[in-house]
Amino acid sequence: MPMDEQYWPNPHRAHAALHEQGPVSRVCLPDQVPVWFVTGYEQVRVGLWDQRLARQRKYAGPDFTTTCYPEGQLESKLIMEDPPEHTATRDLLNFAFTPRRIEAVTPKIREIVARLLDDVEREAAANGGDVDLMRSFYAPLPISVISGILGLPDEYFDRIMAVTTAEFAMADVQTGADDDFEPLGNAAETAQAELFQIIAALVEQRRAAPGDDLISHWATATDENGELLSIYDVVALVIIMYLGGYDTTAGMLLSSTVDLLEHPEELAKLRDNPELYPVAIDELLRRNSSVTRGFRRFATEDMELGGARIAAGDTVLLSINGANRDPEVFENPHALDFSRPNNQRHIAFGRGPHHCPGSSLATAEVTIALEALFARFPNLELRTTREEIPWRQSTFCRAAYSLPVNIGTPAGDA
Repeated sequence: MPMDEQYWPNPHRAHAALHEQGPVSRVCLPDQVPVWFVTGYEQVRVGLWDQRLARQRKYAGPDFTTTCYPEGQLESKLIMEDPPEHTATRDLLNFAFTPRRIEAVTPKIREIVARLLDDVEREAAANGGDVDLMRSFYAPLPISVISGILGLPDEYFDRIMAVTTAEFAMADVQTGADDDFEPLGNAAETAQAELFQIIAALVEQRRAAPGDDLISHWATATDENGELLSIYDVVALVIIMYLGGYDTTAGMLLSSTVDLLEHPEELAKLRDNPELYPVAIDELLRRNSSVTRGFRRFATEDMELGGARIAAGDTVLLSINGANRDPEVFENPHALDFSRPNNQRHIAFGRGPHHCPGSSLATAEVTIALEALFARFPNLELRTTREEIPWRQSTFCRAAYSLPVNIGTPAGDA
């Protein structure tokens, strides 16, 4: 599948071409590993539940040789394991996203959004209205929200940003060549080691004097044998919270902002009828899921999917973005249409045992942030084109390094 300069600004063109061939295609990605690339909605939905498609690398065939992040490097019971191994860890993470906790954190999200937009306005005022929304708004928002839930002090914000930035930079290495990967891997390891020590010390403190934060809950939680979780396990949960909630939320905000600014008629509907935001967010999630595909899965036995005969050990990629624009399910799938009757059928957060546990939190962040952004800056405009945005070259997470805009005259200053 060609992934050139034309692909990254708009990968949906390539997915549309694959739809014409059928729901499952045999392709080779830039890391030179051949994969079954699944773009059909029904096939992706079924594949996300199918236990014959396992994440554990022990099921991989000999043609899977990549060392690229995340699958080639990341080891985690939650991410790279399957039931029943990952179930207990998953239950611990689910505690962070109960309806009560999401309801409790919503006012805090609004406070953080308001504070960050104040910073955006001040920065823009000093630069003729110009500002990078990725750096000044989208990136710090999820980090700040997650830190509040965890109970991590604000003083560690810069270190957390360094870790998450270094980790996700590795996902942009497409060749899998050692000379490309090694310096990024070393940077990530150095940043993560430093953060590990910080969080480990906090875990010890919270065990001695627990509070109402999530680190305290995990620090005092016990396993099936009644023993406290290890320091390593608690730190791993904390880092997973950041890795799972940072780039995905920031990427979704960036892509949705571009989408709305490219469709001024739909944006005007939201400005005039803010009660449409819940429906609009579903449509934006359908069009702009930042998780473009699921983690690589390996067939544990010979199987058939969408008419393709998949051999045991073959690598399978379930394309979330491809499924969300399947013309067999979504009429005129490339149109932005808030009145679409079935936009809630999107699978932006996956399905099955690996369904995103933080989907409610991410939805709340995106809804609050976009509504506040466009209410505060009604004259917001892009300072670049979609093609010129520095998109991350990752097949896993759709995001960009920056989004230059001009905020125009803020509301209330006209």
